Amino acid sequence: MNNQNPSNVNELLESLKLTLPLVQKLFPIDVMFALSNTESFVYYLPGNEIDIKIQEGTPIPQKGGIRKALETGEAVSANVPKEVYGLPFKSSSLPVIGEDGSIEGVLTMGISLKNQETLSSAANALATTSEEINTTSEEIAETASELANTISDLKILGQKVVQELHKTDEILDFIKKVADNSNLLGLNAAIEAARAAEHGRGFGVVAQEIRKMSVSSASSAKEIEEILLKIKNNITLIDQTLYECLSQSERQAAATEEISATMNQLAASAVEIEKIARLI
Repeated sequence: MNNQNPSNVNELLESLKLTLPLVQKLFPIDVMFALSNTESFVYYLPGNEIDIKIQEGTPIPQKGGIRKALETGEAVSANVPKEVYGLPFKSSSLPVIGEDGSIEGVLTMGISLKNQETLSSAANALATTSEEINTTSEEIAETASELANTISDLKILGQKVVQELHKTDEILDFIKKVADNSNLLGLNAAIEAARAAEHGRGFGVVAQEIRKMSVSSASSAKEIEEILLKIKNNITLIDQTLYECLSQSERQAAATEEISATMNQLAASAVEIEKIARLI
């Protein structure tokens, strides 16, 4: 409303009695309206929930938006604390200017701060939750990264063990060759001992022991080979498992980074909600 509106409080009062109830229904939020002259209230339309119980003739408070509008002749918006009327609300007060330019009164609209408080609380809760989740996500991402590094080190260590095990193949081949040669040597010695008859009896005993040693060596070499094969197979399985764990930890780290980014966006949204709440 501006200077072209009705020029005195009485005329405005009659117009408002007809129009404000309709205007009030058009507002999507709970509002109330009040009209005052320079000293007291002359009209009051409460909202559904926002009702400060003003009676006609109630004096204008010595402090607040209405008093400031009367003193400055300018529109004034202010948040009225609960202590003034019993409940908090946001007021917008507009001076009523007479034909001679004097201030004859003030038209005030009050908007409940209930929605603002609800939005502010929701924004604060969202910001706090986002911060907590973001902190937790960062910790998980850091742990996942450390786990990935540890798994990678274990994988390298497993590969080195496999390389070392491959060296045992040469040792086993050597043992097998010694066993084979010992067996052949024992066989030849037994043949010679048989040829020497009585004189080769002692030599025959030695030949027999050599053959037993070669058989034992060959058997031991086979057992060692089987054990080493099992170790290799198990290390291969461990290597595959570590690879899968590494892949999972990398995916986990990527997922937590996405969660952290989303929480940052939510925190930014909470700030915007808080700004909107202040405008309501």
